[in-house]
Amino acid sequence: MHLKKHLSFKALREAAQESFALVPDGRAANSSNSIRDVMSAGFACMYFQSPSLLEFQRKMEVKEKRNNLRSMFDVTNIPTDTGIRNIIDSVDTETAFRPIYKEFFMRLQRGKHLEQYQIFPGKYLLNVDGTQYRDSHDINCKKCLIRGTKKNPYYCHQVLQGAIVKPGLRQVIPVMPEEIRAQDGENKKDCETNALLRFMDKFRKDHDKLGIIVNGDALYATTPIIQKIQEHKANYIFKIEEANHKTLVKNLATIEKSKTYETSRRKNELVIEWHNDIELFKTTGLRTNYIEAWELVPQKDGKNKVEYFGKWITDLEVTAESAKTILDAARARWKIENECFNSLKNHGYNIEHNYGHGKENASYNFYNLTLLAFTMHQIHQLTDILFKKLRSSYGRLTSLWNDIRAFVNRLFFNGLEELWLFLLGDRNSNAPPA
Repeated sequence: MHLKKHLSFKALREAAQESFALVPDGRAANSSNSIRDVMSAGFACMYFQSPSLLEFQRKMEVKEKRNNLRSMFDVTNIPTDTGIRNIIDSVDTETAFRPIYKEFFMRLQRGKHLEQYQIFPGKYLLNVDGTQYRDSHDINCKKCLIRGTKKNPYYCHQVLQGAIVKPGLRQVIPVMPEEIRAQDGENKKDCETNALLRFMDKFRKDHDKLGIIVNGDALYATTPIIQKIQEHKANYIFKIEEANHKTLVKNLATIEKSKTYETSRRKNELVIEWHNDIELFKTTGLRTNYIEAWELVPQKDGKNKVEYFGKWITDLEVTAESAKTILDAARARWKIENECFNSLKNHGYNIEHNYGHGKENASYNFYNLTLLAFTMHQIHQLTDILFKKLRSSYGRLTSLWNDIRAFVNRLFFNGLEELWLFLLGDRNSNAPPA
């Protein structure tokens, strides 16, 4: 699979900047930095995982009359730290970012790179989960949530995040998140389930014909969410908890389940049981399909240890042929936590770093700038032959980004691909010697 020009770093960067350039600017006409430049500079910081990037580029500009922000990210004037925080705070998140996520996704579709993510023909697994990325006992804004206890409350920012995943594929494809925040004109606290209802409406407008299976934890296994998903002609797989799904548990005790035997990833016997068309909630009469599984792990004494996998509901028909695929999809729920949130929090992206809280949209916009950088990196790893070659030359991903930051901060390059070639040992690039 060859890299298409529309998926190159420059093409993706330009697509993001087209959206940034369309953000309404209420400032004076003689402002020194355009919103496009400011957002691009913020995006560059997140792309290189470096909050100190701007200072290094200012020093390079003073010394050499050129800098990598201009050559790699087409930033005409480097904004001040205060300026970048104030402007990013004022930018409307939906206007700036939603078109970018949609465009990136469509470009992956056009390049046929998404086809490998299909769980069933024409159906993709959309994992959803909530996460908290900023908290403080003192600093807050009008969109902050108040969490904790009455004696020890704190302010925080949270999102409901979605990502296309596939068991066995390491890369995940994030989509536009939904902010969990204090809603204008409402007294009730916002929550993950309400955010998911809004998320589904907006996601379907962006991807009106995409076949999706929404995959989430037991929190979402409710009548309103299931009805919303089915309203949008999508499917679901949700984990269940006995305490919250008592009608289902009671009904399961009186029926006979179908059973099939498979082989687990550890080459052990895998037992899958299911029952189609069973009442989930007595109060609403909602019906669903049920699946559970466990693995038999041989022990030294010759006996088998039972490792229970879990219980799920789905509106996909479970059969002997589909059971293993549905089970693998259900168990891939952890991928949004491990491959997405864990990377954003613990692998260089500093999603919980306080870049500036702001009064309007700063926290959420910095989250999206970081998520957008992460998304572009995922696309590189999926589609860019040069980047994949560079990645394979490094053992740890953190080592690669440490080297990228070091050279970006100290040497000038005519473009990002030139830096990649330089790191691969191509000393014929125009970069000056170290």
